[in-house]
Amino acid sequence: MKFCRYFRIIPLFTASLLGLSLAGCFATNSSNTNIAGRTVPDDIFAQIHPGQTKDFVLGLIGEPFDKISEDNGSEVWRWNYHETKTQERTFMIFYVAVDRTNTIQTVAIAFKDGVVTKAWRE
Repeated sequence: MKFCRYFRIIPLFTASLLGLSLAGCFATNSSNTNIAGRTVPDDIFAQIHPGQTKDFVLGLIGEPFDKISEDNGSEVWRWNYHETKTQERTFMIFYVAVDRTNTIQTVAIAFKDGVVTKAWRE
């Protein structure tokens, strides 16, 4: 009879011990964000209009990432922004989920004779 009582406790004890050992790795969550470039918020972008000077644009946004001279004498400046968010979740060591979100934004402004002719988002 005594043996039978201990025999029932052993699986319960083993399950409890296993549960405690897995408690530390039951669930983990980590996230990381990488940002490159410069974002141009909507309220700043809305201030750029044809006829404004390069100096005005430089003062408002700062140095562009890229400057391209075109054959017709115009110039296009670009500001690039790239953000990558990564979130990793692990559940009981057996399941790993990785979510990755990329946000890419480019603002381009065309100039002719030193003044804005067009501004757009790509």
